[in-house]
Amino acid sequence: MIRKGILLINTLMLLFSFHFFVNESASGQVLKGQEDKVVIGLNVPLTGSYSDQGKDEEMAYKLAIEQINAKGGVLGKKIEYVIKDTKTDAPTAKQNAIDMIRQNNAVLITGGSSSAEAVAQGDVCQELGVIFMAALTHSNATTGHDKLKSGQEVQKGHRHTFRWYFNAAMTAKTLAPYLVGKIKKNATFYYITSDYTWGHSLEESMKWRTELAGCDTIGAIRVPLGSKDYRKELMAAQKMGPDVLVMILFGNDMVTALKQANQMGLKKKMQIVVPLMELNMAHGAGIEAMEGVLSTVNWYWDMGNRFPGTKLFVDAFKARYNKMPGGAAASAWVAIHEWVAAVEKAGDFESAKVIKALEGRKFTLLKDPEEWRSWDHQAISSVFIVQGKSKGESKGEWDLLKIVGEKKGIDVMMAREENPVILEPLPGEK
Repeated sequence: MIRKGILLINTLMLLFSFHFFVNESASGQVLKGQEDKVVIGLNVPLTGSYSDQGKDEEMAYKLAIEQINAKGGVLGKKIEYVIKDTKTDAPTAKQNAIDMIRQNNAVLITGGSSSAEAVAQGDVCQELGVIFMAALTHSNATTGHDKLKSGQEVQKGHRHTFRWYFNAAMTAKTLAPYLVGKIKKNATFYYITSDYTWGHSLEESMKWRTELAGCDTIGAIRVPLGSKDYRKELMAAQKMGPDVLVMILFGNDMVTALKQANQMGLKKKMQIVVPLMELNMAHGAGIEAMEGVLSTVNWYWDMGNRFPGTKLFVDAFKARYNKMPGGAAASAWVAIHEWVAAVEKAGDFESAKVIKALEGRKFTLLKDPEEWRSWDHQAISSVFIVQGKSKGESKGEWDLLKIVGEKKGIDVMMAREENPVILEPLPGEK
């Protein structure tokens, strides 16, 4: 009996130890044998409509992590990463984030090239108490509010989410006045829009600005993400004969639509505007289809003569991958470097402390001085108006855009009245 009792006690102690180990793992604590490393989750679209942008992010993440680890890592720990494919699909991105936090003990989630993906990951990271450094996401909802199909508005900006990339409101405030002044007074606009949160957000923002300036929207049509043929929609636009055709499409969707618009000769009949541009999209569409197209970016590789941080990044990226980085890669680069800087400032990996270190933080990394706005976690960042170059203007395969206008971030940011978010309190805050 005594021997059986001792065996029972040992068994119970073993079960208790295992339970304690599992609980420590699930809470994100560093486990024995892992004291010299920290795990982060890279959640990017390696397949689907936005795969080119996802692959660019992946390359920038890996390059940044390699450089950081070569200098000793962060707080004496080497960064290890788990990478998962979101497939340009919000539910997949959400489940990936859950798995990387619960199974891999990731202390940071970053990535995404779709605002629907970003919003889904932001919800998860807020619930599980892990920081989400959003990469390429342009919807106002990522650091603000989203409108449901019922018409109800739901806040999607969270205390654990930070975004360096600019948003739809910033694009509209920058681009709309330029278009109104450049095209003609009371110009007519027609929209072909990707039918999800980002497309809705940008169309609404553009209409608001152009219609206030006296322009008229004469038509709008929404298309599913991942459509393969836009000729029907382009023919409908051609029939209406607008002064400006606005194509709120991204990734492979934009590439396909822009090529078809060029084949139909629409550029000779109307000004084509793609409000949000990314280098890999311009490269995929080709210089002929891109010539004269107007858009916005918040960063472009050919600014190294102005910004030392851009030159360092572009030189390293080109040396490693033999191509120029796009805006997706830049967003990944900033996400990693700013998280590391905040961890070092906080002296800890604990999310609450890192969040405090990020809020209001001023930094200079890829361009002019920027700042993480404390009350909605949107970076105050400049916006550039770009136009597709002609063959005669281009000096190489990746020399596709020229900057024709610029706005300081502070001049185009949403004010509190426009984005009345109330971020969640951290543990111990009221």
